[in-house]
Amino acid sequence: MIKLQLLLRHPQPEPEVDPALRALLDAYGIMLTGEGRATLSASVTEDAFVRLFGALTIDPVSTARPFEPAELPVPANLAEAISLITVAPHNPAMIHTQG
Repeated sequence: MIKLQLLLRHPQPEPEVDPALRALLDAYGIMLTGEGRATLSASVTEDAFVRLFGALTIDPVSTARPFEPAELPVPANLAEAISLITVAPHNPAMIHTQG
């Protein structure tokens, strides 16, 4: 699964997704995992990612630049509601050792 972050073009008064937008996202295979007033968290299979955005040219769990999100093109019929889609940055686990 590839984790995505979506920025809503028009923040909502309540952290609920419009049913029409939810249906569009479902049709693309984008599964919501979190909803906020201005952003959505989601995940998508690699196959659905390739169908939606083309070839997987980024490494969604790259360790080279783990905190930098990869920006993706917003499909035309989502552009009214979504202003930005990024692959969620990979945040490596921090290991605390006593010493």
